[in-house]
Amino acid sequence: MIVFIYGTTAEAIKIAPVIRRLRDRGVQTQQWITMQHTEALVKVMGQLGLGEPDIVIAHGAKGRPLRGSKDVLTWGTTIAGWLRRNRKRLKATLPDNTVIVVHGDTMTSVVGAYIAKRLGLPCAHIEAGLRSGNWRHPFPEELDRRIVGTMATVHYTPSEEATRNLAKRKNVVYTYGNTALDAVLDHGDQAGAADDPFGVVLLHRYEFISNPQLVDDTIASLQQSPVPLRLIVDVYNRETLEKSLAKSGGDRITIIPKLSHDAFVEMLKSASFVVTDSGGIQAESALLGLPTLIHRKTTEQGEGIGRNIVLSEWDLGRLTGFLSDYESMRHGLERPEHSPSDIIVDDLIARGYGH
Repeated sequence: MIVFIYGTTAEAIKIAPVIRRLRDRGVQTQQWITMQHTEALVKVMGQLGLGEPDIVIAHGAKGRPLRGSKDVLTWGTTIAGWLRRNRKRLKATLPDNTVIVVHGDTMTSVVGAYIAKRLGLPCAHIEAGLRSGNWRHPFPEELDRRIVGTMATVHYTPSEEATRNLAKRKNVVYTYGNTALDAVLDHGDQAGAADDPFGVVLLHRYEFISNPQLVDDTIASLQQSPVPLRLIVDVYNRETLEKSLAKSGGDRITIIPKLSHDAFVEMLKSASFVVTDSGGIQAESALLGLPTLIHRKTTEQGEGIGRNIVLSEWDLGRLTGFLSDYESMRHGLERPEHSPSDIIVDDLIARGYGH
């Protein structure tokens, strides 16, 4: 039995290729969700063909997505109560060969690893070993991934550097990339550039959204874009970005709602460039050869850096420089030799979890 515990849309997108491949091979899986993202997660699960969850551990913070420390406390208390009530039953009923799989660096990743520990089950960590070297950036993701690393028993690392970071740990498996690559390649061939050029902007991390001055300065710089921009918003960043956009007074930026992953990938394939703070999109952009600026202080991922991707380090001069010269960074699609999801599936089955 392979149990996936997740709670965000990004986790669902990156886990979906693994779940699909396991299903294709007749392996029994379950999905336990924490609803860290609420209605957005349910929507994306349907779009990805993941179906209904087997267990809902929590409904976010009493039905709300997590937006602040109070919501996190409410959510965490709910999860603790669920585990206390169900621990004995789950230990008695889950097959002996059960493994719990978590992904990345979210609070749900920590929750899933802890649940595995309390149930006496092994925990497999996808996208393991990433380190920025500074626990403050990105926060809380850097802390989350380090905590999960201490509890996981199998570590699926997406890069050589991530593999080196876990050199002292056992059961480290190099997957030759991020499962986000499969999430893109499963969509088929690359589309051409749009007739009317446009850029895509997705800025949503807590460390960015919680810094009003940085948000305002960034939006003001983006208004200098040579092509129109599509700014993607959701329930977490909409209010902050709309206020900043209203103050900027420019006309280069149009707000659009969060898209399905299928629609988002198709938009990426025809975009002129991307400005984002998303690690998942960094992996996708590196694959597509799409000019991309990662608007973060640091990044734990090396994909595409120095090729078609530049890190801003929150330096607005780098942002404006990128906007004026992004075309020089364009490359073609770089199809990987290996499928990260195939490697993970093969390893899980080889360890006896697929029977």
